[in-house]
Parts: sequence; structure tokens; C-alpha cells
Amino acid sequence: MALTTIRRIYAHAGLQSFVEGSGGLFVVGFLVKQGLTPSLALASFALVLLSRFALRAAVLPIAYAHGLRTVLLLGVGIRAGSFLMLPLIGGLGPMLVAYILVSGLGSVFYWTGYHAYVSAAGNNAEMGKQVSIQQATTAAVGIVAPVAGGFLLSGAGPEIGFAVIAALQLLAGAPLLGAANPEIPRESRADPVIVRNGRRIYFAEGLQAGCSVVVWNLALFVTLRQNFESFGGALALAGMGAAAGSLIIGRLIDRGRGTHSLALAYGLGAAVLVIKALAWASPLSALIATALGALAAPMLATAMLSPLYAMAQRSQCTLRFNMATEGGWDLGCSTAALVAAALLASGFGYTWPILLGLLAIAGIAWGLTQWYRSEQALPA
Repeated sequence: MALTTIRRIYAHAGLQSFVEGSGGLFVVGFLVKQGLTPSLALASFALVLLSRFALRAAVLPIAYAHGLRTVLLLGVGIRAGSFLMLPLIGGLGPMLVAYILVSGLGSVFYWTGYHAYVSAAGNNAEMGKQVSIQQATTAAVGIVAPVAGGFLLSGAGPEIGFAVIAALQLLAGAPLLGAANPEIPRESRADPVIVRNGRRIYFAEGLQAGCSVVVWNLALFVTLRQNFESFGGALALAGMGAAAGSLIIGRLIDRGRGTHSLALAYGLGAAVLVIKALAWASPLSALIATALGALAAPMLATAMLSPLYAMAQRSQCTLRFNMATEGGWDLGCSTAALVAAALLASGFGYTWPILLGLLAIAGIAWGLTQWYRSEQALPA
């Protein structure tokens, strides 16, 4: 089961990465284009995340009745519908509220289902390799997808552009149609100690992602004068060096050198955050910082997700683990977005919201180091 399912996950990850790179990365910038201020666009994104936190309990009864794959595919379908709603948003109003709720529901089904599914299907002995392949696939697709999304939204317009992206989102579910569908026993419970550790790490990761990805992408979009094609081109250029980094980190993890992977990934991640905080106002400097960020991103994701998937397996219930811990990510990322929104509304630039991510990086590195030490202390 595992090998076939993992290959299907790789195929799904490639298609899903194209959706994220050609559509998902443009959402906050598109809201600014539709008349929202950068502060309101960030606040709207934060509300999507907070709605996910509130709606996450809806995942469990569906997983009980229909299995993890069904949860994941349901998320794919709802997210496709949320892309179709974007062109109808004309600023603050009922359609924006509806989008926030639908997008939040689709995201909570998709991401909770996805991480639980990968945790259940993965081989713990090769988790670093498997996660790094997924991240390398994401990075490779990231070279093409932002350019395609930029030209699609600028050339064809948002109605056609987001309709195409919605269709691609549905297509991303196709590789999973014949995959295994793990069941979730009703009596299963996740280890509370492992869940608490995972929740803290996910909160810090959400905070880091909010500062280094969400806030940064908005700063880049504004610096490039709200041009979808320039924005997509910048992200595509950045993706060219990203794949190798994740594969290096994956090898270190599988060879039992997890703490070395943390030092490499999070040392680079901290340096990139400082560069971004200093470079955001200049288009050329921002492009260089974006390229460095793209190199660091898959390394950070592989260094974090490999042990987190191992935690999920060790917790004895991958779904309950991910339901509990991903709420921490939502709170962390929404905190970053709301703090940035408040600072921007007060007249500050993007420097301090980006630098906030340094605290998150320190928290993740500390939490994962404690995990590796506890793993080494277990009897062979």
C-alpha cells in the first residue's frame, strides 16, 4: 500500500503545487487589487485562518464515516469553489465574508486531511526522503506556476484566470482517487504529550510562515507596483534554486543527523529573514531576497515536516494529532498577519513584521531539537 500511495501523493503534490503557485500565492495581492488596503487584505487572510481554527471539528465525523482520503478530496472540491468566488469580491462586503468562510472550510479539510494522510501513508525510516521529494516537486513546479498565474490573471482576466485555477484544483485530486483510504477508529486518541509539543512547533511555524511568506509576498507585490506578471516572474526566478536544498535536508534526516539539518535550514532561514527585512523597499534587492527565500523554504519545510510526520505516527492517531496541532499553525500565522496589519495601519513599513519571524525560527529550532534528543534517548 505505502509505495503506491506515496507515488500518488507525489503526483498530487505536483499538481497542488501548481495550484498554490499560480493561484494561492496571488490571493492577498488580488484582494489589494480589488480595493482593500494592505492592512485589510492581511486582516482578511487572518480571518480565513481563524475560521479554519473554528471549523476544524467538522473534520472528525467525516473521517470516521468515510476515511482520510475522503476528507482530503472534499477539501480539494471546496477550495476549487473558493477560487471561483474571488473575482466576485469588490472590496469589503458580503462576498468577502462568504469567501473567508468557504476558503477557511476548504483549507481546513484539505490541509488537515493532507498532513494526516501523508503521516499515515509514509514510511518513518525514509520520511526525510519522502518529504524532501514532495518539497523538491513543489520547488520545481514553483519555477513555472507563478509565471503562468501572473500571465493568466493579467492576460485572461481574473474571471477566466481563477476558473482555470479552480479546474486545476479539481484535477489535483485525480491521482488520489484510486489510493488507499485509511480509516480512523473512533476509539483512537493521540498521545497528549506529543500533541502539546507538536502544537507549540506548529504555532511557531505558522508565525514564521506568516512573516516570511504572507507578509513578504505582500511587500514584494507592493514593491513591484501591484503587477501580477512581475510578481509571478519574481517568484518563478526564485524557484530555480529551491529543489536541491530540500533533498540535502532529507538525506541528513534519514541518516540520523536531524539536528544538523536544523542548524543548516534554520540558520539559513534566519539570515534570509534579516535580508528580507532590509531589502523589501527596493525592487532589485527584493528580487535577490526572494531568490534566497526560495532556496531556504523547502529546506525549512523538510526539516520541520519530517519530524512532525514522525510525531504524528508516534502519537497513535495521525488525524487527531494534526487536528490538534494545525490549530496552532492557524493561530501563529493569523497572529503574524494581524500584527503586520496593525503596524501597517499605524504607518510602519514591512521591516518589523518580517523580523518578528526570527522569534518563530528560534522556537521551531528549539522544539525540534528537543524532539530529536528524546528520540535518541529511546531504546533501540
